[in-house]
Amino acid sequence: MTTRVERCSRTTYLVLSVLVCIGALHQFTPRTLAQGKPAQGIDLLIPRVQKTELLNGVRVLAIEKPGEIAVINLLVKAGSFVDPRDKAGLANLTAQSVCFANAKLPLQRWKDELEFLKARIEIHLTTDSTVFQAQVPSSNVEAVLALFARLVVQPMFQKEGVDRLKSELHSSKLTVSEPRAMARLYLAELLFGQTGCARTEWGTPESVNALGIADLEAFHQAYYLPNNTALIVVGGPPMARLGDLVREKLGSWIKARLQPTEPAVGPLPARSVIRVIDRKTSSEAMILLGHSVPARQTPDFFALTLANTLLGGLGKASRLEHAFATQNIPHQTLSSGLDFRQFCGLFQVSAQTPLTAVSPAFGAILESIEDLKTRPISESELNQAKAVVLYNHRANMETETGLADQVTTVELFDLARDFLSSFPSRVEQLSAERVQEAAKNYLSSTQISGVVVGESQSVKAGLAEFRSFEISERQESATKPVSGN
Repeated sequence: MTTRVERCSRTTYLVLSVLVCIGALHQFTPRTLAQGKPAQGIDLLIPRVQKTELLNGVRVLAIEKPGEIAVINLLVKAGSFVDPRDKAGLANLTAQSVCFANAKLPLQRWKDELEFLKARIEIHLTTDSTVFQAQVPSSNVEAVLALFARLVVQPMFQKEGVDRLKSELHSSKLTVSEPRAMARLYLAELLFGQTGCARTEWGTPESVNALGIADLEAFHQAYYLPNNTALIVVGGPPMARLGDLVREKLGSWIKARLQPTEPAVGPLPARSVIRVIDRKTSSEAMILLGHSVPARQTPDFFALTLANTLLGGLGKASRLEHAFATQNIPHQTLSSGLDFRQFCGLFQVSAQTPLTAVSPAFGAILESIEDLKTRPISESELNQAKAVVLYNHRANMETETGLADQVTTVELFDLARDFLSSFPSRVEQLSAERVQEAAKNYLSSTQISGVVVGESQSVKAGLAEFRSFEISERQESATKPVSGN
């Protein structure tokens, strides 16, 4: 959903989920760099994060960064995972309605206010969080904080506006036809069954249509609480002044007891299932294979990140690209990714190939995973992977948005205080043996499921030799069920 003045969007919030090699939510987008030693001195770029906490529980994290632009992330530690089973899309609709269906600030006045403040506000929803992100001139930080306080603390949801949002969601988000997006939704269903991990963030036409004002108010009352919220500010006034402003704007927000979230149900028992989504008009196939990975707090985060970079993040030098090149397998896209989350972590490999290449491509992906676990990692290969990861870390530290998103990640997942500053040394000290050990422990070519979108008869013929996989078929559908098989 886009307007002329502001853009509210769900992204693959990379900083919050720390995606590696999937070109989406904000960081660690792998790039091919020249081989060599990892970049040095990155820790010098990490400014000090100052923290304070209001009596009502709002946590304030600030980085004083001179400049004309400030970035404000208002983090609510609840995302689509806490949507009730029969109310998929509730977290998203609540967040959108706070901005665009709030009687306290009618839509046209909202547009005028943002234009006057020269501000851009986006909404980023993930499984684990909702973030209202504002980019604004440093001189207007106070005004934006006042705007957040006015809209987020105690909104007055407006039925006409909510109905308009539902209509816009129907036209832009609830219809899934792009092959990769379709494959991701069905893969989540295979891996996580009927848990919150499998429900789409936007919901379905049926679930969204059924949502009413009372549902939005109940969700807001349960999760939009000061003791479930953090404010991250990069740029703007000094911390002493910022603390006073936050107390003035948000200090009267009343804390309440947090409701327990849905029990952290793990993924389904590991199985080898391939679901074929029949797309009769396509001459190509979208292949997506994956399985669950540990939560973001895993001590193996750095080793797994490097392992994934070696697999699919080094361009032509990656293990995947090498396998495809060796076997002359044609492909339009090829990548691997790790999506670290609180409950729904995911490893996945994707490839877009001609229908005639489904069988060799499928086999090459499985072989590449095993190759990473068995063939020694050379020093030059390891150094190149470290250089890619550190380059992206440096890039994130060089912008206000990148800094704000990184600090948001640290706060959301309760990471170590020195996570940002120690990141380079933690990467540099990893040995090839340690990286390969992580690959052996967490990446699998046997306990893996997948989705292939393409003309079903050709796809199934290509997969016939993979007898260890259970192969099922579904017709292509423009919409996606909430969950279940």
